[in-house]
Amino acid sequence: MLTPDQITAIAPDAASLKAGRDLGTPRKWESMGGDTEVLWGLAMGSGKQPYQTRVRLADLASKCSCPSRKFPCKHALGLMFLATGQPAALTQTARPAWVTEWMDAHAERVQKAETRAEEKESKPVDEKAAAKRKAQKESRVADGIQLLQQSILDLTREGLASGNARDAAAWENLARRMVDCQVPGLAGAVRHVTDVVLRDPEVDHELPLELGRLHLLLKTGARVHEHEGALRAEILGQLGVRDAEEKKEGELIEDRWFVAARTIEERDRLITSATWILGQQTGRWGKVLRFTPAMQAIGDPWPVGASVRAGVRFQAGLSPVRVLPEGDGEVSLAGLPGPHESGFEFLLDRFSSALSDNPFVRTLPFLILLRPGADGRSLVDATGRSLPWRASADLAFRVECVCAGNLTLACGEWDGRHLRLLTLRDGDVWYPLTSQQP
Repeated sequence: MLTPDQITAIAPDAASLKAGRDLGTPRKWESMGGDTEVLWGLAMGSGKQPYQTRVRLADLASKCSCPSRKFPCKHALGLMFLATGQPAALTQTARPAWVTEWMDAHAERVQKAETRAEEKESKPVDEKAAAKRKAQKESRVADGIQLLQQSILDLTREGLASGNARDAAAWENLARRMVDCQVPGLAGAVRHVTDVVLRDPEVDHELPLELGRLHLLLKTGARVHEHEGALRAEILGQLGVRDAEEKKEGELIEDRWFVAARTIEERDRLITSATWILGQQTGRWGKVLRFTPAMQAIGDPWPVGASVRAGVRFQAGLSPVRVLPEGDGEVSLAGLPGPHESGFEFLLDRFSSALSDNPFVRTLPFLILLRPGADGRSLVDATGRSLPWRASADLAFRVECVCAGNLTLACGEWDGRHLRLLTLRDGDVWYPLTSQQP
């Protein structure tokens, strides 16, 4: 049964959530309907024609004819809120053609995927062809590493204050070439330079640090065949070139996991969902990554703020964080946060320890009671300790309003220099904050 908590959890940002709630009333719709599988409605908008909105209940996938690039859009959220708050308003029972076509297309895709999976499973393995593909992939990865090494060397020789070193378009082109070489981990590291370092004047001076990190990864990546065990697994994970079998080699941990935060990013027609979970018994953090093509539902079965009894498999590495859930688990929407840190001092100690174990660590998650500092550029914990915080004016204002000067439980990330808030608890609801980051 669909609940408001589930709808809140999949909202792309606070603004969409508010707009969706405003649309959860019959007067905003020309017609509405639904059955056990799908909801649909014609939303009144600024255009001549109403927006055709539909939501599949099995996975909360949605599609709308509005021009919004957010997913789900405010109309899909509004339709879901309407279905939970005033189900009697959904008077239509016969699906319109545009709803039937959408549902049939999904069923056809699922059937084709199942058929391909069955054919792949029954087909005998061609070991010679598999070895050839592996060799080709390793060659492309080596080419990507060599290309990026040479590019960084050229930039260093020119000087990091040169125009080429500060050209975001050139870095993005380099990231795309890493994708072509099938090294997505390097593409992500390069894009971090353009997304964070070059676009934020406050961290522009950190370009040498980021290039140093890249250099370390490239040097170890070029010699990955010389390593084994956890170090080899970590390097392969950082490069993003683990195969399916290697991803299943990690430790399986059973716990009740608190779903603390989720970020959703769309790039190159691919949606990436990253969910932080915290073990309520083990106190261990895990990160669940899911991917789906743009304009399709990400299919996250664990709402933010819920607790889930499940087993998750930590992928091998120096300090394993990424996890693969073993099934959907037992979800309780009335989730309790479980253990959280008493202050920033423990976070700093944990970050220092993590770096000593794994030099590739970039961020650590946290769950801490905090409030904004008086300067609006720092966050303060229960002990009075403060750490720098990068926030847009809108985000700072919203957090200040929710906290109202009081300590509030929040989940975020610490990168060694700045805090980043991801979710904030307001009463019994966890609100996403990532769309308002600077």
